[in-house]
Amino acid sequence: MTTTANRNKSKPAKPYLDFPLFAHPNGQWCKKFKGIPKYFGKWEAPDSALQEYRERREGIRLGRDPKFHAKIPVDDSITAADTVNLYLETQDSRRKRGEITDRHFSDCILTCRRLLEHFGRYITTADLHPSHFTRFRDSFPETWGATRTETEIARVQAIFRWAEKADVIDTAPKFGPNFRKPGKRVKRREKAKHEAEHGKNEFTATEIRSLLGDSGDWLSACILLGINAGFGNRDCSALHESHIDFEAGWYELRRGNTGIVRRANLWPETRQAIQNAMGERPIAALKKNNCLCFLSRRGNPLVNEIRSETGTLSVSDNISTACSKVVKQLGLTRKGRNFYSLRRTFETVGGNSQDQVAVNYSMGHEDESMATVYCQGIDDQRLIDVAEHVRQWLWTRKCEACGETQFSVDDDWKCEICDQVNSIHK
Repeated sequence: MTTTANRNKSKPAKPYLDFPLFAHPNGQWCKKFKGIPKYFGKWEAPDSALQEYRERREGIRLGRDPKFHAKIPVDDSITAADTVNLYLETQDSRRKRGEITDRHFSDCILTCRRLLEHFGRYITTADLHPSHFTRFRDSFPETWGATRTETEIARVQAIFRWAEKADVIDTAPKFGPNFRKPGKRVKRREKAKHEAEHGKNEFTATEIRSLLGDSGDWLSACILLGINAGFGNRDCSALHESHIDFEAGWYELRRGNTGIVRRANLWPETRQAIQNAMGERPIAALKKNNCLCFLSRRGNPLVNEIRSETGTLSVSDNISTACSKVVKQLGLTRKGRNFYSLRRTFETVGGNSQDQVAVNYSMGHEDESMATVYCQGIDDQRLIDVAEHVRQWLWTRKCEACGETQFSVDDDWKCEICDQVNSIHK
């Protein structure tokens, strides 16, 4: 097994000028294939390393390295860099097959980078022990909440558990008691602290009506989709005309990340706002985006993801930017409150309809209970009832003069009791 002492020795020169391998700091002879290092034996045995190189090079070039396919010998000298490179190769193959999204693959790359920056590229997996992971956990930014921390820990553990199952390493390293996901109690305390300091992230009905009154066509449509059916940023950006039955008022789509069927009843106001935005949308920059309901001024999706050569994504989120601008103008800014808070609000208000199953169906939530196995669908009337419950909550307002509450979707509405004209914000 390669030790730290081996890596501190001065690297040997090549046995002769045309020797195809170079001395790697981890104590082995190395050769890079498409930028990925492969190792062929210890410094002390250049002849056997050369022999192994000749046996493996053709398979490596064809993408089937004999060392890591079929019969994979356990090698204690496998480094952290080796492990994450092999893991990312597998994840990239899954991405190309459509098993994972570009976004998930990008997140995996970023996690692997952080891991190597902390551990170093040349530490062997056999040398990793709980104290390494404890220090890695302590290096997480203080701005990370419990959910972000949980996701990062889960990804790191998945890397080494995959390597164990793939026989890349003998056994996964011990992570220790400190490198584990935050419990539900931690999340509850974090949520309570946030609400005590900044208030809840949800919007009130009055605030949503104010947002609608100060937003343009496509943003108004997105806001209505958020509170009507729990749409998030990417849901709005990816909305196709074919997803909506404008006459009957239904939205239906199988969610790409989970494969779950999502169906929701859309209000007349929501459908009209979508059609208004479609009438004003610019020409699509790419032909494939012609079917999108909303486009940015440059003809791109509202949430535009650009994949770099390294596999990471850069995201331009016009929905988040535009919504934050209006929220700030109205003086509604609050830490943690953003466009996605509309989805949280729909979940909260819709839950008061006493039909959480219908709420989950509208939002596309995954339910792995046995009830879902036996349940083959849901009655449309239950989805209509949830949507109407939220609609009544949003558009039932109190008259400034007499204090009576009435339902009206008009911007300036007239009280039926005292004839007082009220604004959309009341």
